[in-house]
Amino acid sequence: MNLPVSQPKPAAQPSFDLAYYERIWHMVREWKTLGEIPADRIPSREVIDAVTRLLYLEARLLDQRRLREWLALFANDGAYWIPADIDIRDPRTTVSWEFNDRRRLEERIERLETGRAYSQMPPTRTVHALSNIEVMTAESASVNVLCNFQIQTRRGGDTTPRCGWCGYVLRHEANGWRIVLKRVNLFDADLPQSNLSFTL
Repeated sequence: MNLPVSQPKPAAQPSFDLAYYERIWHMVREWKTLGEIPADRIPSREVIDAVTRLLYLEARLLDQRRLREWLALFANDGAYWIPADIDIRDPRTTVSWEFNDRRRLEERIERLETGRAYSQMPPTRTVHALSNIEVMTAESASVNVLCNFQIQTRRGGDTTPRCGWCGYVLRHEANGWRIVLKRVNLFDADLPQSNLSFTL
């Protein structure tokens, strides 16, 4: 199945309303209960290769702390979400470790770039490893992607392994594939977390 090759760039989303949370909650529950991907939802090899390259690029940019280039991978209405539970609870009533729109991500990067963000002095070093990448068509010109991850982190004298799975919504725009949603599902998200002020 081929997807449209270009779409107009949408206007920035100013905030998340209740309908937005309802929609992504249903989508994530579908991810969690997914069995074999139906044949009519498997995109072309070209699309699978392109979005896989995007995920690998994102991981490399994060490991190299090239955060401005990383942010450019997000759509104007993109979101970055780290829930604080492992049970796919309703995001309208459940605390998250992070739930940032594009504007909040920009502010976060600006703070880190000052070199005076105490929580990142010294900065966290990371190595991301991705596996089990599965791609499926969603709405027009968009796909959902699921993958597992391992992240080795080092800050000061502390080395910490982290793992879990990510769910992405990617949309094809005029400048290529862009991240509409990145949901980072930590294996131990329901337990106390150490410093999460770096980008997973």
